[in-house]
Amino acid sequence: FNRNPSLNSNDDIEELIYAIKDNKFIITYYRDINYITPSIRTYIKPSNWNDKAFIFKWNDNLHEIYQANEDLKQMSKRDLYYEIIKLIKQEEEAIKRVRTAENEIRDLQSRRQQEELSSDLEVSIYDIDRNEKSKIYKELLQQKTDEDKNRKNMNELDYLYPYLAAIGNPECINAQIAEQIRYNIELDFKNQSIYRANLIQSCYENEIKELLTKQQWYQNNPISKNDEFECEQAKFRLHILQDRLKQHEEFTRENYLQLEKNLNEDIRLKEPYIVR
Repeated sequence: FNRNPSLNSNDDIEELIYAIKDNKFIITYYRDINYITPSIRTYIKPSNWNDKAFIFKWNDNLHEIYQANEDLKQMSKRDLYYEIIKLIKQEEEAIKRVRTAENEIRDLQSRRQQEELSSDLEVSIYDIDRNEKSKIYKELLQQKTDEDKNRKNMNELDYLYPYLAAIGNPECINAQIAEQIRYNIELDFKNQSIYRANLIQSCYENEIKELLTKQQWYQNNPISKNDEFECEQAKFRLHILQDRLKQHEEFTRENYLQLEKNLNEDIRLKEPYIVR
């Protein structure tokens, strides 16, 4: 949210996060120039808040507040109650809009994929350039499918196995080896993520370069229906690549946090370092 000069900084919301998985609303206010940190307010939804028979009653466990300026007046319980009710309704509307947008994107992607497949039938086997683009595009879609599958299976995989196998599957290790294994796991994860991001970015830059070249050519030459179709296809591929890169970044952040959590909680990497 943009800064509202008419409001006190401790009342002016800078960021609102719908933490759906945690059943929380996290509100960060603008920082007052006289304080180092901003005020942060957290609302906690009851676990059964969406049950039809649930009767919402306010209690202090539904609210946490860090107020940078403790001298400011606190919100009343009545105001807090109406605030969380309003946030719940806003969240429901936001979820509906997101789902509607997701359905529209899926429909668009489905239609575009059908068009892509249809156009592939008209591509000559000697047209290496267009067939190579189709191959890369399908590889990116397959990569997304694989990553979605990995996301679901990440907690079930024994990520230590290949690293323990590399040192002969010992029954016990020491603190130095445990730290080295942790370092290798994090390094491999980062390298793999960077490689995939670079692949997507490279495809995107090549598409941009070719599209600009074609558009410059179209300015000085007659445009056929096939030229228009190729332009639309190029723009669609750019959209897919942008979306793919964004999804990859989100996937990487989520899975790195999960990996860190797994490493911190894995008893095999703690004393007495018994790994099997």
